[in-house]
Amino acid sequence: MSYAQKLDDVALLLDELEGLEPAVGSGAALEIALSQIEEDPGQPRRNFDKAALEELAASIRERGLLQPIGVTKKQESGKHRIVFGARRFRAASLAGLRTIKAMIQAGQPDDPYDQMVENIQRDDLSATEIAAFIEARLRAGEKQKDIARRLAKSKGFVAMHASIGQMPQVLRDKLSASPLRAVYELYQLWKRDAARVEEFCTQHESFTRPQAEAFIEAASAKPNQNDDAEPAEHIFRGEPPLPQPTKDETKHGAAGLPEGEFVPAAQRKSASEVIMRVHHEQRGGRLILGRVSKRGSHFGIVVFDDHGDEAQVLLAELALVEIRMREPL
Repeated sequence: MSYAQKLDDVALLLDELEGLEPAVGSGAALEIALSQIEEDPGQPRRNFDKAALEELAASIRERGLLQPIGVTKKQESGKHRIVFGARRFRAASLAGLRTIKAMIQAGQPDDPYDQMVENIQRDDLSATEIAAFIEARLRAGEKQKDIARRLAKSKGFVAMHASIGQMPQVLRDKLSASPLRAVYELYQLWKRDAARVEEFCTQHESFTRPQAEAFIEAASAKPNQNDDAEPAEHIFRGEPPLPQPTKDETKHGAAGLPEGEFVPAAQRKSASEVIMRVHHEQRGGRLILGRVSKRGSHFGIVVFDDHGDEAQVLLAELALVEIRMREPL
């Protein structure tokens, strides 16, 4: 084969390789033109702080982009779609870059959880943005437990965010400056006492979780208990209440007691007790069934095994691990 023929073969090979996609998942960052990249219209992040973008753009001008973004292979539009790094992409555009370091991601490019998990790990999303994603997955027919598993979060995390859409505006307005858990606990009280919670929100631009808990405990306190109310232990054990003593209608009844005295009720045998074992934040304990939490019906009282301390915990955050019976002595 002549030298000229070898050159022709090399040129033909280069023509065939031109335009081919680089190896997916090779680990090497590529320089891709910004004009060849598009943002994902379904990305969970909706709000980008303008000042923060300008600061990042200034840093990119000074030091360059330190971490590549992630993109898919070219879509039908002929462009790569961002999997993660939309904020860096926008800042690079502000910085005047024409290309950006990017890594082509393997796997399913349309998996809605890719960007969500990446943003949650970076703590880049607001509570309302996470809530919008979870609501979309619920509308798609997914279960809360499956969403929690795919996000690598607790069921309580998903339940709290899923409730944001049902919260009144006065509580949703507090999410930008107050912890979600505190707002969620106030929402449980709002269902029973809306006026009081709304007054609290009017008086506080923002609040911490201890502040919210103190208010909830004070608002839920019931100094005048109804003596005729059925004891909580009977409600949980499914047993009828003990018979109440009755007054003797005659001066000397069959019991031989003077008028106005009470006839003692017959002694009953102790019933078997239900034991409910639970886990909360890697701690084991027992859910107390005979007492009602002062913080509302969405809370339970747990006695933890390690130190024997009691805590009032959101039921949505508890994992039930065992139900058994303890027989009476």
